[in-house]
Amino acid sequence: MKDRFIINPILKKEMMVGSRSMKMSWAIMAISAILTAIVVFVLLITNLTSSYNGYSYDSLIVLFPVLGCTECGLLSLMIPVITSASISGEREKQTLDIMLTTPMSPMAIVKGKLMSAMMIVMMYMIASIPVMSIAFVLGGLSWWNLIGLFIMLIYLGIYVGSVGIFCSSVVKKSIAATILTIVIGIGIIVGTVLIYSIGVSAVTAYSLASGNILTTDHYVLALIFLLNPYSPIFDFMLRAMSDSSIYEMLGLNNSIILDIIYRFWIPISMAINLFISYGFLKLAAGKLNSGAVKNKKRNKNKSKIIQDNNN
Repeated sequence: MKDRFIINPILKKEMMVGSRSMKMSWAIMAISAILTAIVVFVLLITNLTSSYNGYSYDSLIVLFPVLGCTECGLLSLMIPVITSASISGEREKQTLDIMLTTPMSPMAIVKGKLMSAMMIVMMYMIASIPVMSIAFVLGGLSWWNLIGLFIMLIYLGIYVGSVGIFCSSVVKKSIAATILTIVIGIGIIVGTVLIYSIGVSAVTAYSLASGNILTTDHYVLALIFLLNPYSPIFDFMLRAMSDSSIYEMLGLNNSIILDIIYRFWIPISMAINLFISYGFLKLAAGKLNSGAVKNKKRNKNKSKIIQDNNN
């Protein structure tokens, strides 16, 4: 029974090392300072543009998407920095071979690295609650929106973190792994938009050339955004800020399947992207496993050479 509650050794080590470092404290203070500065800026702008003598609290609802998107952007930049050094950093410190000789499997090592990164993300989120709550106290939104935002942030952290760990297992240098993680993230966002735009342009040109003005093919092409990790966050913001959603934007067609997908866009897209995240973790574990096999063969060859020389 006790074995079920044993903490992952990698997670335990990373938590002990991180708790002794001042970097985490400085990072938490920086995030809180940025969010606080945004709140002050929005309050000043609201006061200046308001026609009343005080604040127009109805307009302060804009704090939610501004703070939420800011925190998503900060995590999208910070998580690659945290996870890109997870494997490559061990390689640079020459401790990766020692880690691979432990009884832990490569997948357990990768999961431990991801969990340690998510613990840091959780600390950042908890530290930002006092500032984020201003958007709900003044903006009049429900606390369920705050819980939903944190679920979105955890989901985003898992996705970006898995990509960062994969890049860290492939690239030898931590800086190169960080850059590669950011490039992959930007490539996914830009790639889905480009594919959709090119597809809609091609379908529209074909429809005009064939004389069919009305077409519903762009509803199918919009499914490419299911692979965009930020599309559930976009849909969540639409639902929280208004009565609109991706379903209202794209769900006007005669296909029952597409209607269901658009209506449940958030869970479907999150499930797909979390499955992709697991694929990145499996690839990273496979890379570590191949490295462990090479190290074992190398050590066997060295021991064999030493034994032959002794004989």
